[in-house]
Amino acid sequence: MIGSNIGRYQIIEEIGHGGMARVYRAFDPRFKRDIAIKVMTRDLLEDPTLRARFEREAQTIASLEHPAIVPVYDFGEDENRPYLVMRLM
Repeated sequence: MIGSNIGRYQIIEEIGHGGMARVYRAFDPRFKRDIAIKVMTRDLLEDPTLRARFEREAQTIASLEHPAIVPVYDFGEDENRPYLVMRLM
């Protein structure tokens, strides 16, 4: 995945992972800034409940504004994989 793209975002390196997703440092060429992109793991894509949960997480975080909450910049899907774009902290 390093060196590839998810949507318009250019993947630089993996910076973390959990039970549902992997998080990458990426570059947004439109705004010329580094971002964090959280991508749902392939093995969970067929579970509609987990896909819905991932989307709800994106909507919930995007609706909140607080200095301790990382802002959401974008949400989308690339090759059937949902992703969430956030400020890189």
